[in-house]
Amino acid sequence: MASEIAAERNITPHEALLGLVRTATGRAAYIDTIITERLREHVADGGDPLKPPDELTTWLRQSREERKLAATTAKQAVDAGVMVALERRLDMEGELVASALAAALDSLDLDHEQRVKALGAAQQHLLGAGELPAAG
Repeated sequence: MASEIAAERNITPHEALLGLVRTATGRAAYIDTIITERLREHVADGGDPLKPPDELTTWLRQSREERKLAATTAKQAVDAGVMVALERRLDMEGELVASALAAALDSLDLDHEQRVKALGAAQQHLLGAGELPAAG
C-alpha cells in the first residue's frame, strides 16, 4: 500500500507510511472530537454520561478502528525503518542548523565571552522550544 502511494505521489515508501500514520491519527482525533461534543450535548440535555446515546456507537467503533489502523501502520513504519530514517534526517537538520549558527557567529568576530553568551542563549531557546520568554 505504501509503495503504491509512494509511486502516485513521487515520495519514498517511508514517507508514505509516515503519512498514513498521520492520516489515521488525525482521523481518530477528529472522531474523538465528535464523540466528545455529542456526549457533552447528551449530558447537557440531562443524559447519563455513562450511558451514551445509541448514535455514538458507530462513532466509538470508528474511533477504535482508526486507532487500530494507526497502531498497525505505525508498527509497519517502525519495522520498515521509517523511525531510523526520520531520526537520521532530524540529526542532519540539527547539524545543519548548528553549522549555520557557527558560521553566523564566526562572521561577527565575537570574543570568546560574547560567543559563549550567544551559544548559551541559543541553547536556552532550543531547550524551551515553543515557550515564550519571560517578560522582564
